[in-house]
Amino acid sequence: MVTMTHLITAAELLDMGSDARHELIEGVLTEVSPSSIRPGVIAANLVIAIGSFVQSRELGRLSTAEGGFILSRNPDTVVAPDIGFFRTDRYLGELPERGFFPLPPDLAIEIISPTDEPADIRRKQAAYDNARVPQVWWVDPGARTVTICRPGREPEVLDESMTLEGGDELPEFSMPVARVFAL
Repeated sequence: MVTMTHLITAAELLDMGSDARHELIEGVLTEVSPSSIRPGVIAANLVIAIGSFVQSRELGRLSTAEGGFILSRNPDTVVAPDIGFFRTDRYLGELPERGFFPLPPDLAIEIISPTDEPADIRRKQAAYDNARVPQVWWVDPGARTVTICRPGREPEVLDESMTLEGGDELPEFSMPVARVFAL
């Protein structure tokens, strides 16, 4: 067990290296452990579909769970969504050689794993809400649903009979929810 004596900064998190994966929620370390294979396959399905779409239209960049996004400072919040998307027109600078992306993503996609606790999901969604992330998709392999969260709106739950659409962040993107869960 880790005993916290002070709030951790994004710089301190970066200096810890990649031996153990952590996110930072308002200065408090949150361990992120590897999941089972099913969430990984689902994430790959989404990376392939969204990545092809984004690249063909030169809309922006995708990041996987290895890339961190700074949501806020003082105290620092750094998250590593399973998939993060940011529009290139919003960030024209070079990507940091070392370090986290300095802005929140335009779209964060989180694949819920069997070890994710509801309280942790709510806390992370609150961090996304505070950062005004335009869209967060919570993909639930157990329920086979995708819940879309947007600031100021009620969450929208899509089941396998429905179609996932990219909204303003990924205009014209659509994908049957059933394809998200194709194994």
